[in-house]
Amino acid sequence: MRVAAVQMLPAIGDFEGNLERIERFTEEAVLEGAEVIVFPELTISGYTWDETVLKRGALFFSEVAKKRLLKLSREGQILIAVGTPRIVLGKLRNSLVIFKKKKELLFYDKTHLFRGEKGVFEPGEYFLVFSYRGVVFGTLICYEIGFPEISRILTFKGSKVILSAFAFGKARGHTYDVATRSRAVENGVFLVASSMYGEGFVEFVGRTRIVGPNGKVMNEIESGEGLICENLDPDAVYHYRYSEEGDSHAYLRNYMSHLYTLQKGRL
Repeated sequence: MRVAAVQMLPAIGDFEGNLERIERFTEEAVLEGAEVIVFPELTISGYTWDETVLKRGALFFSEVAKKRLLKLSREGQILIAVGTPRIVLGKLRNSLVIFKKKKELLFYDKTHLFRGEKGVFEPGEYFLVFSYRGVVFGTLICYEIGFPEISRILTFKGSKVILSAFAFGKARGHTYDVATRSRAVENGVFLVASSMYGEGFVEFVGRTRIVGPNGKVMNEIESGEGLICENLDPDAVYHYRYSEEGDSHAYLRNYMSHLYTLQKGRL
């Protein structure tokens, strides 16, 4: 499977401009033969904690962007994963929406909120795993890369590839570097990380990357805006999860699940 990840800096409140850039990058990925493309967190609205902007962005997504991206996904025969604010039961959510060429969309709502996000968004209640072209994918958003349990649950639910959308601050860039590689190697999973770059709400780290199940960075954009593509062999995860030969770590083969049961009053 050929996957693509985008590095860009969406403009806060420029919904139409952001959507046009999403469309251009997706068209470029289709020409590169990509079957999946991932965009950063809150790409539709730009990353902000401004509730007014986010609500307007959610409305733009539902009334304008959704139709255009559905059409683009169908015509390009490509899965599009893009960050957007949306409103559920009157409350804002920080979502990653999955377009799979069909009218039915999939949504992952960020469950673990970062700093000022807690005052704006309602957290999600579940993790998302889905199948596309015979490959099982998991999803996570930005800050959640620092919660190893999420990636492990996605792995146990069958994920071979984790699609992740970031608006990660450069001041914490060392965390991004370590955590993206760690989540991949400890689960024997491919991790596709789309990240913002440049000076916006904060200065964003960039370093959009595709990480292999051995924890090595296969492809990366360190700075600027752009698109990377990589061919993935989903079945390669079995070697790193279960084989005890060569460069494999076999963490899942030797996972002692009975030791990880939470007991009342203990963590």
